[in-house]
Amino acid sequence: MTTRRPGPSRPTAGRSATRRTVQPAFSRAAYERRLNQFMAEQGEAYFLALSGQRDELGLEAIYERHAALFDRAAIDGLLALARVSDASSREARALLAFAIEGYLERQVAELTDAIQAAEAQAAVMWRGERIPYRAVPIRVGEISHRGERNALDASYQAAVEAINPLRARRLALLRSAMDELGYPDEAALMRELHAVDVDELAADLRQFLVESETVYFAALRRYLAEIDIEQGDASTADLSYLLRGIGWDPWFEQRRMLPVAEATLRGLGIELRAQPNVTLDLTQRPNKSPRAFAVPVRVPQDVRLVLQPRGGHDDYDGLLHELGHVEHFAHVDPKLPVAWKHVGDNSVTEAYAFLFQYLMLEPEWLAEQLGMPDAEAAAWADFAAFRKLFYLRRYVAKLLYELRLHRDADIGLASAYYAGMLGLLTGVRTPEASFLADLDDHFYAVRYLRAWMLEGSIAASLKARHGDRWWREPGAGETLRRSWARGQEWNAQDVVAHLGYDRLDWRPVLRQIRTRLIGEMSGYGGPNITTRAGTRKV
Repeated sequence: MTTRRPGPSRPTAGRSATRRTVQPAFSRAAYERRLNQFMAEQGEAYFLALSGQRDELGLEAIYERHAALFDRAAIDGLLALARVSDASSREARALLAFAIEGYLERQVAELTDAIQAAEAQAAVMWRGERIPYRAVPIRVGEISHRGERNALDASYQAAVEAINPLRARRLALLRSAMDELGYPDEAALMRELHAVDVDELAADLRQFLVESETVYFAALRRYLAEIDIEQGDASTADLSYLLRGIGWDPWFEQRRMLPVAEATLRGLGIELRAQPNVTLDLTQRPNKSPRAFAVPVRVPQDVRLVLQPRGGHDDYDGLLHELGHVEHFAHVDPKLPVAWKHVGDNSVTEAYAFLFQYLMLEPEWLAEQLGMPDAEAAAWADFAAFRKLFYLRRYVAKLLYELRLHRDADIGLASAYYAGMLGLLTGVRTPEASFLADLDDHFYAVRYLRAWMLEGSIAASLKARHGDRWWREPGAGETLRRSWARGQEWNAQDVVAHLGYDRLDWRPVLRQIRTRLIGEMSGYGGPNITTRAGTRKV
């Protein structure tokens, strides 16, 4: 818990910044009411903009309407409540974290709006076709001709680079605001507001990189060989095409996607269509975000899921992941304090999202929901496990990059470090242009990494209590609903302790991946295969 006194917010127009006024006593109840309204307006704005229904995000106006949530009086009031040793102090600390992070985001809201508008309006001209900026990564992953997909990706990276000056200004302003609050960097902010030691996590995950290196690169060589590319010669565009896995599309038909999701939830005693508080937006729009997302507008009364259908397993992946978020927030006890509805440790909701997403690694689920035969299911699980391991290593690489970025005063070398770190740890050439576009505020990569570890513990607990096919058991649904009802009152460490584990641990996650990768239990790197590039050990 920080004891530094945060800096003042920007003065309000029409009032002297130096005039001293008598502030009313801080009211936590009034603060929570305003927070609820702010979250509803912000959620609606993100929903409309990222679902492709409007270009403007409009965050600056929302932050200005609710400026009192993030001013000095609110921060000082919450700081005083957080210092009191009673049952409510934990809620006050969560609200304090929200206020301070909101203060930072308010300072950059104008630039956040400008970046959103630039991305919504940008496009890449390709072979006479105008492709919206956000749709380009999807298109790259669908092009089988290597030269074509890399050329389109190069054009996309140029478009990314064109928006980078706005991103750089936003990062500089965030740094200035953090300094004003007395925080030297994002890691210090994370440690003091959320009790997460980012350096300690990074040190632990460096060992994960060591332990997973052989198994990852063996699988990478094996899969790159299938598209006639040598390891060391692949680009992110090549990997995008590889991970798209178009050959698996017949098993993941778009028309069956929603029925499969509904049947999965029905096994847990949940009827998706009978949830009036859940909205699914699965309509295709040109400017819709390619990344599926969930928006808890009002918890639990209004929770929305947005997905841009593209066909294939990525749609199933995205829908199941976001349904984990949606069901979590839709089942929150409405009587909970606001702190546990809208704030808290997002690692928890991300873990529930991963729990549903990784049903796609379960052969029994694949057989039941998709009718996939055993041999096909084993091959798919191998591919899906490789994808999971890639993303784990990529997010550890992001964490290491972000730690350095946030501690370097000059970002002049950041792009080279980004490309070098991600390229080294994922085994594919990574473009420098994305060094700011690939950056999330407040170390959100940490939430994902902690969530991956927590998901492994939740899945193991559900299997122990309800059997290997827990998704078919209404009792498992009841177990999940009891957990979801708590919102985010517990952080990831609290949840894992409740399940009977000592700590968050990546080792069970890596073991689960290895059991799915063909040939990896014995430690060898895969069979000899012959491609047009020649015969070799892969």
